[in-house]
Amino acid sequence: MGYPDAANRIRQSRILGRELAAAFTRGVEPQAVDVQMALQRDEFCVGHSAALLLYYTDAEAEYLKKSGGYVIGSSPGGFALGAIFSAAKFTSNVVGNQVRKSRAAREAAPQWRPVDQGTIYLTNRRFALQGQAQWHDLWFENIRMSDCDGRIIRLEMVGSPPLGLETINPDWWFVMFNKLAYGKVVMPPDPDLFA
Repeated sequence: MGYPDAANRIRQSRILGRELAAAFTRGVEPQAVDVQMALQRDEFCVGHSAALLLYYTDAEAEYLKKSGGYVIGSSPGGFALGAIFSAAKFTSNVVGNQVRKSRAAREAAPQWRPVDQGTIYLTNRRFALQGQAQWHDLWFENIRMSDCDGRIIRLEMVGSPPLGLETINPDWWFVMFNKLAYGKVVMPPDPDLFA
């Protein structure tokens, strides 16, 4: 997709979101676009884009614990060399186990995890993601909280972990969503105040 760096993506998203919010303030209304997806009676679509669906959740992670110990017997360098080798191997395994355990804990910690990707459609009733294997309908009446940080649109839905929609210019989509879902104009933060 040829993204510029993250700060410029956020800045661009906020500029476009603010332009849309200003247009809504002047009285412009969302316009329907033609799409191939099935719409319900009185439902219309205002746009579509490539998107990634994320869940904020933890995961199961395992690590391989390696053991070490002392070897009793003789070695080419004698008993002392064998004991030194075994002690070094034991210490190496203990340190390696700590590293593997820490990595597994980080990977298992709650974080944004990709669930599906495809085309997101925004209608006057829902976000609909045509994913790789199935459709995901995020009906407005099931959304309890929403936010946009310039990177993703965060939604807290009934019966699911927090989810995120990662798409190009998420602030624009968030402004449009608020206008369609709640009839209100949301102004994204000033793009020049982003540090």
